[in-house]
Formats: sequence, C-alpha cells, structure tokens
Amino acid sequence: MKGGERAPIDAEAIRQAYMAGLDVWGYSYNPPKPEELAQLRDQLTEYAHLLFPEVKGLWPRMRSETRQAAFHALRHAHYRMQEPVTTNSVLAETWNIQDLAVVVRALLILYEKPGPLGAPIGRNEIEEALRQRECGSCLQPIADGEGYERAVYASDAGPCIRGYRHTDSCVPLADERRVQLRAVP
Repeated sequence: MKGGERAPIDAEAIRQAYMAGLDVWGYSYNPPKPEELAQLRDQLTEYAHLLFPEVKGLWPRMRSETRQAAFHALRHAHYRMQEPVTTNSVLAETWNIQDLAVVVRALLILYEKPGPLGAPIGRNEIEEALRQRECGSCLQPIADGEGYERAVYASDAGPCIRGYRHTDSCVPLADERRVQLRAVP
C-alpha cells in the first residue's frame, strides 16, 4: 500500500474475531492458553485501529441516535487504543478481550450501517471530545499538565469501568465526596 492508502476492511474476518472475543467466557472447561488470548487481543486491537479512522471520518455526516452511538464508540475505542491494556492475569485479559470485542463490533456496525448521512457538521467536536479526560474519583476535568493515571473502577458488573484519575490533586476532594455520599441511617 502507498503512503495515504488504508488497508481494506475484511468485514467477515473482523466478525469472526469479535465473535471469538465475545465468546471468550464460553470456554469454561477448556480455557484458551495465554498466548491464544494475547493473539486474539492483538488481532482485535488491530481491527480497532483499522476501523477507527473510517468511523471517525463518517461521524460528521451521521445523524440522530447513530451519531450519539458513534460518539461513544469512538471515545471508548480511542481510550482503548491510546494505552493498550496488557496483563498477566487470565481473568483480566478475558475482561480486556471482551471489551475490545464490543468496541470492534460497534465500530464495524457503524462503518457498515452509518444510517442516513447528511452534510458534515461539527467536524471538530469529536477531536475535542477525544482529547478530554475526566477524573473518575473527583469527576473534574483533567487539565493539561495535571498528573493522571489510568484506572479500573469496580462496579456490580465487575472490574469493567475504565477511566482516569488524578495522581496529585483530587484526593481531598474525593475524600470529601465519599463522606457526603455515605448513607444516612
């Protein structure tokens, strides 16, 4: 391929990969080997990188609920591609792969069926949104130059809410909010 050309989209291969990723929990009696999980993770990450610019290019022309869904899919995919998650834990790797499979499935669906397209509007909105980071502890924006780290937050559904948190400036504010949110007897 030449400089500006993109790889062709093999939708069937992408579907097979994300289906394998979505079925990663179905291996209860014969779990995949760690190297198989790593290979699937790498393949799904590659597909996310392939689909991301395509959907991002369609986004300004999308309308209505499809545009909103694409916005969230692009933000999540951007987060996942920015700092890939690697782990030595089979359980964490399984969560990671399922999450990647969901992202890739969403991007492929949005690429194949973007809905009715109109004249482009708000081209810069997606770029601004992709650059924004919000602290999951204090719920404040993370400004340029502030220290932050990636974080996985626990939920009833499991360790699946990923985001960022300040590393230096929100501890007192987060502690204050925790006190405010305690249940009243």
